[in-house]
Amino acid sequence: KAKERKPAQVDPAEFGIFVHAVLEDTVRCVRRQGGFHAVSLEETQCIARESAERYRKERFSALESARVQTMMTRNQRELTMIVEELWRELHEGQFQPVGEEVSFGEDGTLPWIQIPGASMKAALQGKIDRVDAWQGPGSPYFRVVDYKTGQKALDLCDVTQGVGLQMLLYLFALKKSGSSLLDEHSIPAGVQYFPARVRYISTDGVPEPEQIEKERQKDWKRQGLLLNDRAVLDAMEPGEEKNRLPVKEKKGELTGYLADRQQMQLLEGYVMRVLGGLVEDIASGNVQPNPYTRGSSHNACRFCPYGQVCHSDSVEGRRNYKTMSAEQFWEQVERKMTKNG
Repeated sequence: KAKERKPAQVDPAEFGIFVHAVLEDTVRCVRRQGGFHAVSLEETQCIARESAERYRKERFSALESARVQTMMTRNQRELTMIVEELWRELHEGQFQPVGEEVSFGEDGTLPWIQIPGASMKAALQGKIDRVDAWQGPGSPYFRVVDYKTGQKALDLCDVTQGVGLQMLLYLFALKKSGSSLLDEHSIPAGVQYFPARVRYISTDGVPEPEQIEKERQKDWKRQGLLLNDRAVLDAMEPGEEKNRLPVKEKKGELTGYLADRQQMQLLEGYVMRVLGGLVEDIASGNVQPNPYTRGSSHNACRFCPYGQVCHSDSVEGRRNYKTMSAEQFWEQVERKMTKNG
């Protein structure tokens, strides 16, 4: 677990850690006090402010300065808006938190995630920001939620390349070994990224409140993959028009990043198969640099501090992929699973 040495400072990465900590602490406290249907927005904001102040004192007491104070004040304003959006979603919806910082592995809430079908034993550990559940008509459901302070979305191309499996892996691992947290018959309702950030909005002149609200609504749009079941989606966000969920309705049909139950089962096998292939590479001693890009906008090597070690510029036959549609993704999943039984 070697890591780069980081100076103690308030930077975007540290803000992300700060937001995660406060949101998880706030959700935990609200849940203990009766949940988001019982606790008001004002009470929730008070809990979040107290959590943020505790975090500041514990984490930045040695860095007290005018600059740090200014940064924390700005972060607090942003956090207030994030907490309000979190409260509104959970207050209006039926899915409610049942776990925060749910961990797999040693000393975790749940056991290690075992990777089947590989030539050597392999297990993964990790941590889920939040798990929500809903007792639907006849069946219980659950979803996995991840707080993102960056521009993260579920990338289907990344899933096929084994670099975007985390959320889906957590979903299926919970289905298999989450009985201590969920009803043993719970059905996966999907994965969702919660945008824990507030973008500055650029306008010409003084904007109208309606214009700001409309722009904010775009920013709060969730990303992820959800179960194609109208009752489940309505439990997440009531009403005909889904402003938060990554779905749209066209001519009476729902479209977007959706999967029916059969596709969810197929995807579970696919994710485990991709992971098994990665384990096979590790077992065979394959450590060759193998970066990939998707045009000029998607290139992880631009931000990697180890470029001088792997010499990514000199890699021959560098992989370059195009953005993948949902239809192309499911075709590939079905083709690979059918081919391999």
